[in-house]
Amino acid sequence: MRPTRLSAVTMLLIAGGAIAPIRAAFARAELGSVVENADLPTIDGGRASLLSKRALANVLVFFRPDQEHSVSTLRQLVECEKKFEGKPVHWVAIVSDSYPVDQVTAVVKDTGIHMPVVRDEGDALYGKLGVRLHPVVGIVDAHQKLVAFEPFHKLDYCALVTARIQYVLGEINDQQLQAVLSPPRATQGGDVQVARRHVKLGEMMLKSGNFPSAEENARKALEKDPKSAGAYALLGNAQSGQGKCPDALKSFEEALKLDPQNAAAVNGKVKCAGIGGR
Repeated sequence: MRPTRLSAVTMLLIAGGAIAPIRAAFARAELGSVVENADLPTIDGGRASLLSKRALANVLVFFRPDQEHSVSTLRQLVECEKKFEGKPVHWVAIVSDSYPVDQVTAVVKDTGIHMPVVRDEGDALYGKLGVRLHPVVGIVDAHQKLVAFEPFHKLDYCALVTARIQYVLGEINDQQLQAVLSPPRATQGGDVQVARRHVKLGEMMLKSGNFPSAEENARKALEKDPKSAGAYALLGNAQSGQGKCPDALKSFEEALKLDPQNAAAVNGKVKCAGIGGR
């Protein structure tokens, strides 16, 4: 079985003082602690397991139906669910049974999530983990150990959760995860930082051969930062990978207008057009 992934990134978080939010999010469960499986009632009258034995990553989403950030999180996680379809990832949303089923059901229907939604009877799970923040996503590995968590972020929450899951699945390494979690500070504002995060994610998708997802991230990056040469280069390589060289060449040209030395655009243009240089 795969070893628990509590390597360099965890040490960086602790050394950098990020351990405080971890304790605030899960007061009674630290990274590396075992999360016991449980059979819980669902909002539709059935039952569902908290964890799946077949999953390498179990994603636990703690939310409140009366909280704006929780509703926003569920909407964003719809995209995350789609990205991991067919992969060993198990999703479950957890809500206190103190909320009326009708209220929870309305929120679930409105946000469009597909994961099972379970009711935490008597807040037993909340109490056992010491959940203090809402919303918060916890990730449990195949050994039932809590290996990551992600509190709510206003900017691009899905990208952060995606990177956490990819790391647990072994699709990205420590350095790649850290690049998404802590991108270089953007002097131009939050939109540029979000754009950089999408470029990093897109580059990972490109390396794994997931060209449509790479293109999607490139376009999202350009929505936030239309002057990102890296985003245009990523878009070109994603289009090239899908056999859309005419479109790719246009993207590479846009990248080179912004940054004539952009290596990804230069190399992509040569590969796609079969010409040397710009």
